[in-house]
Amino acid sequence: KTFSALRLATGIQQVSAGDIFVIDTEASRAKHYADRFKFRHLDFKAPFGPLDYLAAINHCVGKGAGVIIVDSMSHEHEGPGGVLEQHEQELDRMAGQDYGKRAAMNLIAWAKPKAARRRLIGALLQVNANFVFCFRAKEKVKPVKRNGRSEIENQGWMPIAGEEFIYEQTANMLLL
Repeated sequence: KTFSALRLATGIQQVSAGDIFVIDTEASRAKHYADRFKFRHLDFKAPFGPLDYLAAINHCVGKGAGVIIVDSMSHEHEGPGGVLEQHEQELDRMAGQDYGKRAAMNLIAWAKPKAARRRLIGALLQVNANFVFCFRAKEKVKPVKRNGRSEIENQGWMPIAGEEFIYEQTANMLLL
């Protein structure tokens, strides 16, 4: 995914201004391609909350980024400090180990992490740069009712991300 993102970013850069930046959440693996592509590297470590990503993106924009590759954006959802972990921390704060209270507070515990994600998305829509977001993917299934019976329907390969984040993308593609 990193190699494909760098190829895409190089093409985008040919028609837009600014440097290519890679926000690398994967132990500097993007540097494996430094001999083939020209880019500036930002080693990005946990926590991977939405506002942490926003700070990294703003840093790159401040340094003259025209194209920003985020590899991988999936950590914002399920990585250390990501939205799923933030939700769990909110549940812990609100209900502790009282499982009845946890069940009652489950929906409200999404408010803070989802607000941070909405802030990230809203800010991205205003940034004057091009983005290539890399996501890890996994095969997903969904239970469906057919003829009064529950069946599992294959959804195929899906990005590991919040649905609202994927919705805001101009184009989505799966590179096998």
